[in-house]
Amino acid sequence: MIYCVDEVPPLHITVLSGLQHVGLIAIFLIFPIVLITELGIPVSLSANLLSLAVIALGVAALLQAIPKGPVGSGFLCPANYSAIYLAPALASAKMGGLPLLFGMTVFAGVIESALSPLLRRIRPLFPPELSGLVIFLVGTTVGSLGFRYLIGVGADTPTPNDIFVALMTLGVTAGLNVWGKGQPWVFCALIGMIAGYGASALTGVLPLAALENLHLLPLMAFPTVDHIGWSFSSALALPFAISALVATIKAVAVITACQRINNAGWVRPEMASLSRGVLADGLGTISSGALGSMGVNASPTAVALSAATGVTSRAVGFAAGGLLIALGFFPKIVGLLVLMPRPVMGSLLVFVASFILVNGIQTMAARMLDTRRTLVIGLAASAGITAEMVPNMGWEMPTAIQPLLTSSLVLGTITALALHMLFRIGQRQRATLVLDPAAPDASKQIADFLEDCGRAWGARRDVMERVSFGITQAIEAVHEFASAGRSIRIDARFDEFNVDINLTYEGELIPLPERRPSNEEIIESEDGHLQLAGYMLRRNADGVTASRSGDENVVQFHFDH
Repeated sequence: MIYCVDEVPPLHITVLSGLQHVGLIAIFLIFPIVLITELGIPVSLSANLLSLAVIALGVAALLQAIPKGPVGSGFLCPANYSAIYLAPALASAKMGGLPLLFGMTVFAGVIESALSPLLRRIRPLFPPELSGLVIFLVGTTVGSLGFRYLIGVGADTPTPNDIFVALMTLGVTAGLNVWGKGQPWVFCALIGMIAGYGASALTGVLPLAALENLHLLPLMAFPTVDHIGWSFSSALALPFAISALVATIKAVAVITACQRINNAGWVRPEMASLSRGVLADGLGTISSGALGSMGVNASPTAVALSAATGVTSRAVGFAAGGLLIALGFFPKIVGLLVLMPRPVMGSLLVFVASFILVNGIQTMAARMLDTRRTLVIGLAASAGITAEMVPNMGWEMPTAIQPLLTSSLVLGTITALALHMLFRIGQRQRATLVLDPAAPDASKQIADFLEDCGRAWGARRDVMERVSFGITQAIEAVHEFASAGRSIRIDARFDEFNVDINLTYEGELIPLPERRPSNEEIIESEDGHLQLAGYMLRRNADGVTASRSGDENVVQFHFDH
């Protein structure tokens, strides 16, 4: 990290970093443009809609960057327009025109906002590996969209000039990110974008006719709101509610990624920040609907860019929000961003998709996975990739279920949620092993037992390795105090924050001194080595207590998770 979340970079770094994020976010104006094209909206109104869409993005970026209060995660986590809302948005606009689209967008934002205070209660439904899967699916969506732009899927076959522009943009961006230092590294995406625009203008990929159309737009104008109205349809409530749920899960995953890249000691999501961030995300969608646009969602591409450049300061989020709002009053500049050549778009999307994919894989790999969790991730990922390969498979389906099938992120996430809830049936958070400490394979039995527990619980691998080492050492020490021929019972239980292990045995109570015995005490005392062993047991865990109940002794070990 060069500038972390709480640091304020110099003004020129802040502004240029904000501009870099604006350029990347502008790529996702493709979704409002798709709506405009599908509905055949006149050019004059189209320009106005896009200006308001950019202002809505600015409001969402500002809401998310607020560090204190009930709203805002406090991270550099601006929003962009997402494919999550595309299918229901098209359905609503075709059914009831723009007022129904705007009204249902507000409804979706209300649903997401209402879910934000419930995150703690529904947290078991969103285990960390599911957040990692969502990030991974976002990466596949962004990456596949980028490659579609690069190879011309849905458009003309790319020409040699298109390939040259793509290689120029990606080469400059990736080259500066790998070998660049200082400000060239920080602004690698912005420099790559400028290089792509220049190459496009020189090679004719960005035709002069398109640039001449910019003259039809005023340099500065106040967007009008005469066309804005709101209506509601109960028939579309379910599709928009499903989209809002998936948007919530995606926001949780993206904000979790923000927490992870800003904290080298990160172990689990911080729920207060997540709740405020999801509320900000929902309010951003409400603002977007109120201003006459479709739903927005936390931008994984922006988070990936901040990780790639080492600039995660929330000051950049405020700068990006301010720039986006200002751009809404400059239609000519918005038009220039909308004209970004496809090879330039594709190159930038492929670049940030690399960081998104790896972040998702790292989040999933940080947890131990048993058969249930492996099936959840594997089947959900397969479903999501299938939807990406066959993007039109849901258009023939009823409107209510179209959002489930027309987006790889939605289909993969819903599949993962359904399987996760199904496989939770019969899953236990407690386990017991009765062990003969004199058995030659006692250490292996302990290791296998705790390995199985960790996989079933989806526990962090590093914590369970520490638990396994500590309990193996404890059994060796307790064996000295246990009655001959008696077994030791190991009871393990888990929640997201704690791993607790109880050792129950008959015999003498093991001493657990808080002070390390001196070398003289260890050498001269008959039980000096046992005093040292008891002291080391305290050091191996986050908390150890020993108590006696009747003929049994219980040694309780606590490990923070």
